[in-house]
Amino acid sequence: MVSDRDVVEEDDLDIDAQEEQDERRARRRRGLIAVILLLLLLMCCCTTVSQVWLTGGREQARFLARNIECLECHTDLIPDFSEPAVHDPFALQQCTTCHVPHGKKVSVTSATVSSDLMQRFSRILQWAPIRWWLSLSESDAAQVGSSSTTADPSTSSSKSIKATDSGLIMPETELCWTCHGSMGAKLGDEFPHEPFAAGRCTNCHNPHASKYKSLLLMAPQDLCFTCHPMVGELDRMQTHPPAKEGRCLECHDPHASNYQGMLVSSQRVLCTRCHPSVELKSTMAIQHVPFLNGDCTGCHQPHGSRYTPLLNAVQPDLCYQCHDSTEKDFRRPSHHPVGGTFMCTSCHDPHAAQYLNLVAATGNNFCYQCHEQKRELYDTSSHAPVRCDRCHTSHGSNNVPLLQERNPSLCFQCHSRSGFDERTHSVANKNHPVRGAHYDVNAEAPLTCTSSCHDPHGTRLNRMLRYFDYHRDGTCLMCHAVTQGSRVGIDY
Repeated sequence: MVSDRDVVEEDDLDIDAQEEQDERRARRRRGLIAVILLLLLLMCCCTTVSQVWLTGGREQARFLARNIECLECHTDLIPDFSEPAVHDPFALQQCTTCHVPHGKKVSVTSATVSSDLMQRFSRILQWAPIRWWLSLSESDAAQVGSSSTTADPSTSSSKSIKATDSGLIMPETELCWTCHGSMGAKLGDEFPHEPFAAGRCTNCHNPHASKYKSLLLMAPQDLCFTCHPMVGELDRMQTHPPAKEGRCLECHDPHASNYQGMLVSSQRVLCTRCHPSVELKSTMAIQHVPFLNGDCTGCHQPHGSRYTPLLNAVQPDLCYQCHDSTEKDFRRPSHHPVGGTFMCTSCHDPHAAQYLNLVAATGNNFCYQCHEQKRELYDTSSHAPVRCDRCHTSHGSNNVPLLQERNPSLCFQCHSRSGFDERTHSVANKNHPVRGAHYDVNAEAPLTCTSSCHDPHGTRLNRMLRYFDYHRDGTCLMCHAVTQGSRVGIDY
């Protein structure tokens, strides 16, 4: 017969067995969790390492290992390894290549920075297989995971950190020159960029990594415009494409130059790289002084202008800045309509030409470009050997039409006065009263050589007469006619 005591003992055994079974199950669960965690750790390891490998190669992975203590706090630098432009000392060497281990503390406190990522990465890097993988091509593999600084284990969690200055091992400019020594020589250039002269390289460059070429802090057009907004120039009617598109470095040296405006070369060489048709004129006999001296900005704006083609002022005001005497000529009663029908550049090449005064043709051919209707008769007249500018001024005159002197004084410079008698009008002696009180009723002005008798540019009649008929009195009857028709003649 089973006693109550035996029953109790059996129950206790059952409970112990159940507890032991539960413990075994718990251990199995913990083991399974450990395996899962290990697998996850391996996945993290493979993901992290492969990411570093794919984005930057083994050297970057080694850099992470060598500088793990620095990156535990400076977690913002970790994504920089994936940037297109990475500074070699940052990617391939230790932080202490440029920085002292701790830096100089300042009173500013930054926001809380989480180092969970670096905790995970630090543990991965200390794992033996990973250390071996990183050391495959590095003789000092034993040093992987170490650094010249000593990390405080308590800093491995999220924390508030003190902001530090750059903590460079030497002044910024000198430090940069240790690798970029050629830049130091540019300090002797006549026109240095202010940040460069002051040694503030990091005003423009990121010392670690950047999305932009040459480690710039931002896209070149945005970077330059932060200090040189040029709002007024780029909002004008016409803009220079390199300036409008922010291609500043096509024309300017970002560090220093021996050319004013920090240009990469002289204005003439620089401008003709894009304007080769102008360069061809450099061999012409007559050159405009600004063009000869390579002073393109003497006439043109390099960025933007209200006037085409990128002129400093509207024509003819721009030309008057140097040719003030010409401005006075154009203010005379008789003048070419410059600034209206045509401009200064309608007659003159602003760069260079083969003929004096920068005109496109020589002699009367130049005038025929606009006065083509005069060519046929003039070239067959007795005046043909006479250049247009022997009688006419080019810009303006007090005598209509643009005459060098008043008529008939101008004519008498070539036509001797011996055939002229102011006291009589003897036709037999070839005299005619073209002075004094004699009046041209048709022109309502004093009688002149060309008012009613002669056309100075030529006619199909003898002696360049304006009118003629079979009775040889056509020209005379212009003034000496009876009261017929629209003209009122004077019957002497």
